[in-house]
Amino acid sequence: MTTQEAINVYSSQLLLSNMHHPYKMVQSMLPFLCSLNLTITCGTTIYRAYNKNDIPMIMFVIFVYFGSILLDYWSNLYHKLSLPDQYSSKGRNIKIGIWVLLSSIMLGFACEFSTFMSFNESLCIFGIMIIGNSLVFYVYFVWEGCKSCCSKGCSIHYSCCIGKNAQYNEYESLLGVKSLDIV
Repeated sequence: MTTQEAINVYSSQLLLSNMHHPYKMVQSMLPFLCSLNLTITCGTTIYRAYNKNDIPMIMFVIFVYFGSILLDYWSNLYHKLSLPDQYSSKGRNIKIGIWVLLSSIMLGFACEFSTFMSFNESLCIFGIMIIGNSLVFYVYFVWEGCKSCCSKGCSIHYSCCIGKNAQYNEYESLLGVKSLDIV
């Protein structure tokens, strides 16, 4: 790398690290804009449901609004935990809370939308909800637990771990290929 290329790379990195850069400003405003959008959308939906005297819809929208805020808070809280804390009882409790909250929001959507669909369409919606809940459960508890076992180097033999020096390849597991790199 020449000196000029190094100066160009360094100046572009310096520019990206500056908070006044347009991309950084947009990225820092994104959570605020999402929350504002959620609030306005829920507020207008509640107003329209109130004018039509649709009390179940008002309760559902309020539940989804506060559930989304709580889900965002728990998700941020979980990702701020250090790696050992994510596998402790505190991290496990947060993951259980996230899974229960996601499951209840998905069940609420399935119940709300099944009221104006045929029986077969309702069964399909509930099937999608059950598959989605099972997938979230698998990712948060089975796949994440298996990954933590191998990253910690446990002595308990799981299906994805062979020993203390096994490293779990997460990309191969997504493709359905089970392989371990023994170091």
